[in-house]
Amino acid sequence: MRQPRIQPTYVDRQAKSFLPPAAEHEATSVDLVHLLGGICDDRGMVRTGRRASVLADLLKGGGLVVDVTPPSAPRIDDLQPWMAEDLFDLYRTLGGKLDRPALRPGAWDLSLDGVLIELDEELHFNRHRETTLRRPWAAALPWTAPYLDMCRAREVECLRAARWGQRWTSQSSVRMFGGGGQPGDISSDAGAPRWKQRALYDAVKDAIAAQDEDTKVARLSVYDEVSGRLLGDVLEDRAPLDLDELLAVLASRTS
Repeated sequence: MRQPRIQPTYVDRQAKSFLPPAAEHEATSVDLVHLLGGICDDRGMVRTGRRASVLADLLKGGGLVVDVTPPSAPRIDDLQPWMAEDLFDLYRTLGGKLDRPALRPGAWDLSLDGVLIELDEELHFNRHRETTLRRPWAAALPWTAPYLDMCRAREVECLRAARWGQRWTSQSSVRMFGGGGQPGDISSDAGAPRWKQRALYDAVKDAIAAQDEDTKVARLSVYDEVSGRLLGDVLEDRAPLDLDELLAVLASRTS
């Protein structure tokens, strides 16, 4: 398997009480745009939304070290043959129309202290993601049990956020899964092609964690509870929180 490229790191350890003044945070955010290539595109825009950038700030404030150059995005060739075949079977279970499609998940959201971290927002919790988490090899992953609960309990929020436009369907997802149902109709077999594609790509990253003990992967959800609040709300509001508690949640979700 191709190993993630972990490059020399930039060290900046701050106190574990983290609620920076606005001016200080602005400087920190500019610094992170240069450091966290994995969450920024070529325009300097955060790919997964500003919550990922705030999460990076918090973890950095908790003493984690940012890996300057992010690892390459996972590909099917990174997987052992049996795992790759199981993912193609999963693709067909989700309604895939092609024989062996090119599976091209996006880059990892964050890379700190050699751990590849995904921040899963509202669009990642629905019936299709539940299907991917039911694979036998996924059972032992540290996020599987809580994520199964979230997929069942939080699909309504996914529907609210992703019942329109390219969050529901896209050219690449239609090529993979065929035309979708009417926007917002999740009862039909056609459903949302983009939801299926996103769930499958999440499974590719899960598979990297499941097959390789040397590759550390962690998943955090906006629905995780930290300091008595949902993590997504904390990241939106920049509210104070117990950084030790956040780090403990991260550790418990690391493969």
